[in-house]
Amino acid sequence: MSLAIATVLALAFLAVSAGVGFYLARYRSTMTEMGGDMVGMTMGMVTGIAVGYFIGTATDMFIANLVGVTVGIIYGAGFGRMGGLMGILDGAGMGGFLGGMMGAMLWVMINFSPVAVWVTAVFVTVICLALYAGLIRYIQQSSEKQYARDPVCDMDVDVHDARFTSVYHGEKVYFCAPGCKRAFDKDPEHYLARSLRHEHASPQLDMPSQTPE
Repeated sequence: MSLAIATVLALAFLAVSAGVGFYLARYRSTMTEMGGDMVGMTMGMVTGIAVGYFIGTATDMFIANLVGVTVGIIYGAGFGRMGGLMGILDGAGMGGFLGGMMGAMLWVMINFSPVAVWVTAVFVTVICLALYAGLIRYIQQSSEKQYARDPVCDMDVDVHDARFTSVYHGEKVYFCAPGCKRAFDKDPEHYLARSLRHEHASPQLDMPSQTPE
């Protein structure tokens, strides 16, 4: 594959990745930390693999690693911000760094004929786009769920799957773990006051809210 073609394919995939990332950003206000972390890891991994492979077909393993890892880290950390610090770290490290190296190594393993290079390029593109489609669907489904904030640890809890709850002044309070429930039951006023001071708190932290799509 010529350098010009490899560059065009890499830039095209970067544009697609950016489009997916900015589309998912519309769900940022309703995205859980775990969801944002998954966005970062997937974006970093997929971008790193595809770009690392494309660039590798026209250059060498060093350049493929350098370019693949760099763009993977940028995309993984950049869009992983939706998952907070964990999303940034996982997006850059587990996603971008590993993805870039995998893309470069993939090119080395199949670089035995032009047909193999092009067949693998198509295969990589299809698989990466399928992963993006799955990621989009996952975030969309997550945004349709109802979440309540655990007043003890400030984690978002899916009210449909919550196993630990308490009733305080006639309202149901949701917890992520039995330890949080025990702590709340011992001093509910302390944790409700604390959660109200949290920067992401709302006046009805103990009530489930429907997250908009």
